[in-house]
Amino acid sequence: MSVYAPPTTLSPSRIDSFLSCPLAFRFSSLDGLFDPPTEATVRGTMVHRTLEHFYAKPSTDRTEDSLRSSLDQMLEEFSDDADVLYLELTGDKFERLGSECNKLAFNTLKMEDPISVNPVGLEVRIEATFGGVTLRGIIDRLERNSDGQLVITDYKTGRAPSPSFEKKALAGVNFYALLCQREFSEDASELRLMYVKSSQTISARPTNKTISFVEQRLTAVHKAISQACETGQFATRKSALCNFCAFRTWCPEFGGDPQIALVEAPRRMSES
Repeated sequence: MSVYAPPTTLSPSRIDSFLSCPLAFRFSSLDGLFDPPTEATVRGTMVHRTLEHFYAKPSTDRTEDSLRSSLDQMLEEFSDDADVLYLELTGDKFERLGSECNKLAFNTLKMEDPISVNPVGLEVRIEATFGGVTLRGIIDRLERNSDGQLVITDYKTGRAPSPSFEKKALAGVNFYALLCQREFSEDASELRLMYVKSSQTISARPTNKTISFVEQRLTAVHKAISQACETGQFATRKSALCNFCAFRTWCPEFGGDPQIALVEAPRRMSES
């Protein structure tokens, strides 16, 4: 009998979580421990929401004034957001956060002509089943290029990777290409990561070989997760990400005991 029931649904972010650190995946996805929001994640969500408002408008209405209006609409929505209140980002802090979002959102105008963007879907929820696992994700922007081909665009508010890590950065959108192929019976012609902080765009053209590899990777990761669920053995993977991990207290790499996390974590998190 398995120690944990293997998940039947995965997302690109959960796959990345398991590959980054299986134990952290167990804590968040299987034990359901609270992984608190950060200012960076809240800022990212706010920028995504702003751009969703903006690109939902008719192309001729996508002006600088219109983007400011989208920002104002977003700020009104997030003024009483649960994560904003949890982090106590009120008053001057919320005003500063809004200014940061303003800068990031306006950087997109340097990266592309918003009038020429032809979205067919924004924040598109998509899923498909592959064997014993359902892959599920949300595509920031699904669009048609000037040739009518499908393009997948993903906004990123963090730091752009160095050239040697670009392939790894594209892993998530490659899963979206697989989903589009399965769900819409159409191949995406281009994958785009828009790093709005530095106004950089990383793009790639998926091939049948790429998509086949992504499906094989999905199967392999699900198998590895299922095996870990059966034995209850979730390895640690020490890296620079440990400095930002909400579960570090219970990690054996830092003298912690994973077995007491279920008892201590809710209390510790509620005090933070």
